[in-house]
Amino acid sequence: MPFTPDRDEMRSPDAAALAQRLRLHQCILRDFGRLALEELEIGPLLQRAAAQAARATGVAHTKILRHRPEQGDLLTEAGVGWKPGVVGRSRLGTDPASPAGRALQTGDAVVIEDVRGHPEYRVEPVLAEHGLVALLNVCISFDGQPWGVFEVDSQRPGHFDALDVEFLETLSCLLAVALYRRETMDRAQQAAVAAARRAERRGLLLAELQHRAKNNLALISAMMSRERRAAARAQEAEGVLRLGRLMQQVNAIGLAQGRLALTEEGGAGEGGATDLAGYLRSLLGSLELSFEGRIRFEVALEPCLLPFDTTVAIGLMVNELVTNAAKHAYPEGESGVVRASLRLDSDRAEGMLTIADEGRGMDPAAVAARRAAGGQGSELVRYLARQIGGEIEQDPVARGASITLRFPCVA
Repeated sequence: MPFTPDRDEMRSPDAAALAQRLRLHQCILRDFGRLALEELEIGPLLQRAAAQAARATGVAHTKILRHRPEQGDLLTEAGVGWKPGVVGRSRLGTDPASPAGRALQTGDAVVIEDVRGHPEYRVEPVLAEHGLVALLNVCISFDGQPWGVFEVDSQRPGHFDALDVEFLETLSCLLAVALYRRETMDRAQQAAVAAARRAERRGLLLAELQHRAKNNLALISAMMSRERRAAARAQEAEGVLRLGRLMQQVNAIGLAQGRLALTEEGGAGEGGATDLAGYLRSLLGSLELSFEGRIRFEVALEPCLLPFDTTVAIGLMVNELVTNAAKHAYPEGESGVVRASLRLDSDRAEGMLTIADEGRGMDPAAVAARRAAGGQGSELVRYLARQIGGEIEQDPVARGASITLRFPCVA
């Protein structure tokens, strides 16, 4: 039952003494409220609360008990006036015969004028050892759950009145706010640590998947290379050409896979975004080696972050356009230059990738030859452009041919 004494049951100080007590209570609560909002560790804060409770209620013994559901007890976390070994070790029960346990279970203040011989409560050994008979217990709770109990004890029977109850309940509420704030911060930190661990694990798994995918692509390329050599020995010219083109496409995907792995390891980009410019430099460098120095590349590429799938599609298109230029613009072993430029229009969120050569150009005979020999490649370019929401344009040039891909540039 909550303690609600009548006015005539209270101590009867004169008006000046009563006003002094109220002022003391207000000052303590004001100062402790400010303190509770500071970045103070829980241990010192509990000890400060215990000391201020002793000061306000005029007793020498106070303690703050933390409920431990796993152990089924109340552990003394802080306190003043106790012999060595009580704070940090003394345990009280949570059953109804324990004054602190009753306050924990009911959530109401428990006031006992003299616990000796009381029919409902037992005398805890720690109280008897210190000669304490009058008890005041208030539950500390927040977030709908009891955290523990605030107890003040006196050697004088009937020590506590309604002002003491009101003060300790208010102080316990301020303490509960501080405890809740600290617990919320701890939970947030724990959640952040757990999220970081999950992200690290996902990163490790992704890196492993990237590594395996890259190895699988290398294996596929090696198998196709073996088939290409077999077709060459059998003098299957068309098969050699098709396998060669397919190997270049696999190589383009493999290079993009490698760029994605580097991006994840380096922490650059978000959501699998890769730098198209860096990828195209790698791809063109690989293609330049495959042409054995016959084709020289000139590049001017602005940085552009794109999703991985879009990067792969553009890489395959560049592979086809460059291969067509090398084959048709500079046929029969001729050498020449292929220019690749990437420009961004931030206002339109659009990228413009141009592949140009200085070869035979797009005269009717050359166009017919390209369509006859490279029709599948041209179809692949158009298909991939539609897939990424882009479009292919043929640029008017005085010499050679120039093809521009316009595409949405949104990472």
